[in-house]
Amino acid sequence: MTDHEGNRPTSIDADLIGNLDAVGRDLRAIEALAAAALADEPTDHAAALQLADAPTGLTYDELTSHNRQRRASQGWGEPEIADLLDAAALRELDEWRRAQRIAWTRGDLIAVGIAGLVGALANLYDAHVDATVLKGLAWLKKSDLLRQWEKDAARLAIDYTGPKFGGPAHRVLSPGHDIGRFFNALNQIRTGTFAGTYWEYGKKIAAEGITTTRSGVPFAQAREPHLALVLLMKHWAADFVTPMSLPLPGWTLFREMPNRDLRTFANSAYAGSNTGDGLNLRSGALTPGLGMVAAEVIIRTHTHLSAYQQTQTPRLGTAGRAKQTEMLLAAHAAAGAVSLSQTVATSVAGGAAVGVRHLNVPVLLRVGRLAIQVRSDAANRAVEGAPSWTQLLENDAATWTLPHAVTIAELLERQEMEASARGVEQ
Repeated sequence: MTDHEGNRPTSIDADLIGNLDAVGRDLRAIEALAAAALADEPTDHAAALQLADAPTGLTYDELTSHNRQRRASQGWGEPEIADLLDAAALRELDEWRRAQRIAWTRGDLIAVGIAGLVGALANLYDAHVDATVLKGLAWLKKSDLLRQWEKDAARLAIDYTGPKFGGPAHRVLSPGHDIGRFFNALNQIRTGTFAGTYWEYGKKIAAEGITTTRSGVPFAQAREPHLALVLLMKHWAADFVTPMSLPLPGWTLFREMPNRDLRTFANSAYAGSNTGDGLNLRSGALTPGLGMVAAEVIIRTHTHLSAYQQTQTPRLGTAGRAKQTEMLLAAHAAAGAVSLSQTVATSVAGGAAVGVRHLNVPVLLRVGRLAIQVRSDAANRAVEGAPSWTQLLENDAATWTLPHAVTIAELLERQEMEASARGVEQ
């Protein structure tokens, strides 16, 4: 017997169901005898004798053994919980089971271990992985499509490299290459005017009215929003596949901070010690994301295959999704721990600007989100737990107002009064 989630009950569940089934049969027999007596119809003497001879004072184990013997001798068959509950109660039972936490198996631990190892290795060898990714992007940069996009999006205001904004790391010195400051970059392309800020002698200065390149050629303009958007996307795509790539979203805001050490750190982290080995959108998001995706694929494949083996469908129920979230959190936490350790160790040896290169931002963000989800699942399980005995008593108190129960009580009261009257007469 299985529930709607495909989970087999434990031996305790089977014994409990068997005992409830036996009690239900006895109650139906009592109701039949009572109904026959009230209707002045012949009663089932065999059932009455069986009920009268029922043993009392049994422990739970003795009662379970007794009901097993009855089931075997009378050929009742295996009990089904669906026969014991009405439709509403059965739905509540299924909802409760679906919300319960599923214990991990040995296979789950192995899957988490493999996924965590893959994520950890991706962090330990992030430089090698990033170098491989960069080679692939370099091949893509040579394609006719990217070359054409680079030509189409040339001479834009966001590419200004004049005084205070030039050099190999010029993309981090102004908001035009920051995907987190999309509207600022789009506005520069629409107006054909460069916008940026720099600090000089402790004073923040805004660069204004720059409409030409260093050679005096006017910047290209695209006043229509959709045309400006197309140019911006082409320009960013062409720059992304280069060794310096693009800054992380919002990274250019450090350039505008009043703290000089913070500005220096942001510039140094992006520039790196060599061209392309700094912290950018490729090395800080794309490359670390590969290890995270690999771990996700391992865990998700395992959980869906396990669900298919148990229920003949890969779809996960509420409890299955909760267990998948727990496994993902464990796997990514291992990778995140390696990332933090490597960042700290490298920072101590070579400085914070060098160490931050190993910080796996996508994994750490994913760990935070998964931790919140695991906590939410636990809270939901606590809310949707099984009702207490008091609640069950309150819900079932109406049983004592059944018509048969009232009639039987009146009949017993009348019999007692008649017996008392006969005693007085005697």
